[in-house]
Amino acid sequence: MLNMTKERDETKYDLFEIINNRRSIRKFLDKEVPEDVIEKILLAGIKAPFAYQICSVVYTKDKEKMKNLRRMGIYPTTNLFMVFFIDFNRMEKIVKERNYEYNFDDGLLLWLGVQDVSLVVENVVLAADALGLGSVLLGGAPMMADQISEVFNVPSKTFPVVGLCIGYPDPDHFMAVRPRFPLKHSAFKDEYKDLSKEEIKECMKAMDEGYITQGYYIKQNAKIPLQKGEDKIGFDKYSWTEHISRKITQGSWYKESLLNVLRRQRFDLE
Repeated sequence: MLNMTKERDETKYDLFEIINNRRSIRKFLDKEVPEDVIEKILLAGIKAPFAYQICSVVYTKDKEKMKNLRRMGIYPTTNLFMVFFIDFNRMEKIVKERNYEYNFDDGLLLWLGVQDVSLVVENVVLAADALGLGSVLLGGAPMMADQISEVFNVPSKTFPVVGLCIGYPDPDHFMAVRPRFPLKHSAFKDEYKDLSKEEIKECMKAMDEGYITQGYYIKQNAKIPLQKGEDKIGFDKYSWTEHISRKITQGSWYKESLLNVLRRQRFDLE
């Protein structure tokens, strides 16, 4: 049970330094995160600017639950694992308590829920970094909804959006800050800018040169095989744009669509 009555901590951190130096951590120390640190991180999470309050978090350090997750194909890399949910279950109970009957667009509320969860997760990630921890997101959580629901006893209409591994980074395992598109091609004043072919190439160059220079895919041994034709691109030339293009042009990774998973959780998406 989290203690929400502790005195406010006035410690200040350089937020921009945290944001600019944050990166996903792939290797962690076998060191437990104390409960008071977890509380502090989660309190920062729920301070996020979200109106509908339809985000809930389940976290665990339980070894048996971790074992069950790995058996089901979910692989936490730390001793602390969090899952962030869109929580319709709690909202429906609140509506009922006010003597109303739920009548809304589930698709829209799901979209609002993704916004809520995203804001909470970002606060949690930055708070963890501020306290000397590292993290890595597991984006496949929505497609593992059945397994997550089983392990954490989650009711229907409570849907996992993302998993998060949090722990103390291994100082001997360096991860560089990964590149981003140039700001001028991502943020536009007054109106959207449809990028030209040359500007698209600038975006590709910024990402590809950065990833190749860092040797990111070589270090991770992460290369998506081609389903058709001969793969003529070696790891030395295997770039971010090649990786992401292979991800979204060779069909779904999963046996069923996300819509089917959502419908099985009793969301009305007709």
